[in-house]
Amino acid sequence: MISKFCVRLAFVAAAFSVLAVAPAAAAEECKDPVTAAGAPATLRDLGAYPNSLFAWRAAVKEKYGHEFNSWRYSKERNVDCKESGGKWTCTRTAVPCIDKLHQLTGAAKEAIKKRECKAESLSSYGARKKYRMEAEKQAIYGWEIDVRQKHGKEWAVWGNAVDADIDCRGLKGGNTQCIALATACLP
Repeated sequence: MISKFCVRLAFVAAAFSVLAVAPAAAAEECKDPVTAAGAPATLRDLGAYPNSLFAWRAAVKEKYGHEFNSWRYSKERNVDCKESGGKWTCTRTAVPCIDKLHQLTGAAKEAIKKRECKAESLSSYGARKKYRMEAEKQAIYGWEIDVRQKHGKEWAVWGNAVDADIDCRGLKGGNTQCIALATACLP
């Protein structure tokens, strides 16, 4: 009983020590800004906006590796959408920073290589919600539903996915809507 308590206490202490170092390391793990325009689309919110996220992530992955292609962990983010000839084009610019998983565990890259993952990522919008955390949960829920329909329930676990990212934006009326993007993997 005492040994189980000591082991748990050691894990908690180790977690806090890693988290205490993480903010200092985060400032040093950023790259030069990346700008990417998404494919034009007739709809701004359901076409051009997510297209710009995919384009930015792909540009960062190609330039710096997948450890840096999370929009959520980037700095100095900006999305600019413009309409021309009935088509919307959104352009994203941000300073890519290493994501938390890779920041906390340098061995994560090797662990991911050993897992069975799908070749392509999937994205899903969630329902509009008043609070950001609720909107993020809805996006993840939507992603899991879409993955389950396409690949089966064993693949549809957000916690097993790699290159996971969530992008949220405010809407009229004070609501928030998020898009979840990730590559499905088995545990």
